[in-house]
Amino acid sequence: MNANGTNPHPIGLGPDLAGANEAQRKVVDVIASGPRGAVPSPFLAMLDIPELALAIQEVGARLRFASTLPDDQREIAILATGSAMECGYEWNFHAPIAVDAGVDAATIAATRSGDTAGLTEPAATIIALCREVVESGMASPTRLGRAVDLLGRTGASELVAIAGYYSLLANFIRSANFDLEFQPL
Repeated sequence: MNANGTNPHPIGLGPDLAGANEAQRKVVDVIASGPRGAVPSPFLAMLDIPELALAIQEVGARLRFASTLPDDQREIAILATGSAMECGYEWNFHAPIAVDAGVDAATIAATRSGDTAGLTEPAATIIALCREVVESGMASPTRLGRAVDLLGRTGASELVAIAGYYSLLANFIRSANFDLEFQPL
């Protein structure tokens, strides 16, 4: 409970795991012992359904740690999706990862604004496709075809999966009141 007597996390658990049951603690242990090395807020937000939290984190681990996309392209997609979802938590978490992956400041800024004028490929297409999937629920045939031409069918499919997956995380983050204001890079 917070100072005004309301639960600041209407779903999931807070970072202290107060009230966690055995199934929830097992999921926390699995996530913390995996490639993330910790349990980020999105997974705390979904612990009301431990089995689902585990399945969702497995999809995320595949997309983030076993993607066929190069790290820079994957991080551009995640940032574009987080921004389109207006999820500061995801954008703030992944912006430094994008920098470490070699994404330049102009491309990172474009993930926030959606303005891809002047960007090189494939960054412009990645941003546009991820934002389009979030905003309309699908990638247009033209945009998806362009992504296939640039990244292959597997890469283009991973972009659609990233847009869907990180949208799902953003919904949990915001619903649990874990979201943050966007921070400048």
